[in-house]
Amino acid sequence: MRRSCYLTRPFKIIIVLDLLDIFTPKIMKTCRSNRRKVLASVSLMGMLVLTLHSTVSGIPAESASAVFTECADGIDNDHDGRTDYPQDPQCLSLHDDSEGPTGRGLFVDVSDAKDTIHAGGSLTYIISLRTEREDPISADVFFQMPHQTNLIGTSDGGARNEELIRWNGVTVFPGRVRKITVTVEVDPDAANDLLLVAQVAAEGEKATDTTRVEMEDDSVISSTPLMNISVTDGKKYVQPGETLEYLVAVRNPTSSEREYDLRLQIPTDTSVEYVSGENHSANRKAISWSDQKIGPHGAREYKVVVRIAEDSKEFFMIRTRASIGAAVSTDTTTVHTGILPNAIIATTTDGLDEIVPGALVTYDIGLQNGTNQLATEVDLANALPSYLEFVDASEGGYWTGTNVRWENMTVAPNGRRSLRVTGRVRSDAPLGERLRNTVSVNGYESVDTTVVGSTVSGKGLAQRSDILVSKNADRGEVRPGEKVGYTVSISNTTNRTLHNVRVEDRMRSPHIRVLNAQSGQLANDGITWTIPTLAPGQSWDTAYTAQIDYRAPHGVTIPNIVTVSGRGMDTVSLEDRIYTSQIGVISNLPPTGAAFDALFLGLTGLAGAAQTLAQRRKYLKG
Repeated sequence: MRRSCYLTRPFKIIIVLDLLDIFTPKIMKTCRSNRRKVLASVSLMGMLVLTLHSTVSGIPAESASAVFTECADGIDNDHDGRTDYPQDPQCLSLHDDSEGPTGRGLFVDVSDAKDTIHAGGSLTYIISLRTEREDPISADVFFQMPHQTNLIGTSDGGARNEELIRWNGVTVFPGRVRKITVTVEVDPDAANDLLLVAQVAAEGEKATDTTRVEMEDDSVISSTPLMNISVTDGKKYVQPGETLEYLVAVRNPTSSEREYDLRLQIPTDTSVEYVSGENHSANRKAISWSDQKIGPHGAREYKVVVRIAEDSKEFFMIRTRASIGAAVSTDTTTVHTGILPNAIIATTTDGLDEIVPGALVTYDIGLQNGTNQLATEVDLANALPSYLEFVDASEGGYWTGTNVRWENMTVAPNGRRSLRVTGRVRSDAPLGERLRNTVSVNGYESVDTTVVGSTVSGKGLAQRSDILVSKNADRGEVRPGEKVGYTVSISNTTNRTLHNVRVEDRMRSPHIRVLNAQSGQLANDGITWTIPTLAPGQSWDTAYTAQIDYRAPHGVTIPNIVTVSGRGMDTVSLEDRIYTSQIGVISNLPPTGAAFDALFLGLTGLAGAAQTLAQRRKYLKG
């Protein structure tokens, strides 16, 4: 018995279907109607209900919108790289209406380097633009010409509109000063004591320069040589929070006594801590020394100490300008927040002039920090010669296939670190080949050259100590479960025989075990050899094999230390009787490829797609 379609559906669906029977009687006659017709009917009914509701209710008259303050709108309104409270220190709370000045980090300055000018003379204004942002900015620059001046010329294609000159889209790069010049002529009929005011504006920032007109040109003053002036802090780079000691030197080039006024501009992002000299006054922009006197061919010096702000940005330019009338001198120092590029230097040498094929070569690398600050995250690379095979590296150095690298090292203030790289000269190295070993750190390079010959020669043969102990591995890194071969060597370069020499090789790691040791005694954490006697010039070496635990985790390092003791070594320093090294463990997984989760998701997706296609095919057949 076929039941009615309405009996199998909820009550609300029955009502909808009843309405469909009224408006579209042919849409649904039986329960065997296909799914597409039912969906189309429901959609049509929804549109009808929506239309009826809009007709009855009408369109909403108003819509509400949220209003946020600048300190809570999620926008960097003042372009200082900090957004809203509490990240932006200009915001006192989320209800603060302003994040602070809305400048774009552009600073403008204008100057003609003159205090006075006579009527009919000419002035050249220099507009300086600089930015503290990390990216270049583009700005429109406006220059208001002084009254009673005539334009002679401009740089950078400035467009004139009466007394206003405009430059569109001037690009200012970080760490550089963009300069634009404007040359004007003063009206010959300009009144005495007229103040010529020039103004420049860009992105809301403004700067002004004033020059007074004198009635007549004093030929005596104009013919007097300018005072010689210089200013310097003796530095190219400075750290935030450091102090700069400026030395302003003034020299009188004439044979008569001179009077002068000295002015020193205070750099941006600094605070004054000390000023020498009498009759000086200061404000937040400049320091002035008034009514200064200097004898014939005399010289005077002034000292000013300023401190750089702690929050000064990287590569910010600290510019200081000293002037006596038209005589001007400028000093520029760059803020650098990290270790300077040239502060870390590296040297390398094997101490040899000539080497034979098949011999081992050990390069001593010195890393020097020339500053009084701790150097961190120092990376050093050693490019081995083409005919040298890598054998071992100290202090975690690893072989990349082309060079040896040390990463994230720390060097103490004014400190030094010593590293070593050992390689073997290939047997096919041609005679006369120059083995060039290069180390580089922060762009600084050092090179050592050794010639392949028939003998071994060079000052490196004279060892720095009586005993030379070394240990070499046949690889720089090993996989879990693999074996590694070690060679331990001892050399006696003293003039006396050593007795009961004890060599201890310790590896304090649970991830390695010794498989065999020639005449050595195995202990829990290493091997011990005893050499009865070692004559002057005699050498001793031994080799053994160790195996890495197959469960050793990826990235673990296995440290190793070799120590030598015995009768006759009393004069040998402890440092020369110890050798340390380590080897790294890498996993068997390939360095690149798809992750397992990506493969799993891909296979799952394919399986799902196959099931969907199978169901669709079955439905079409039905």
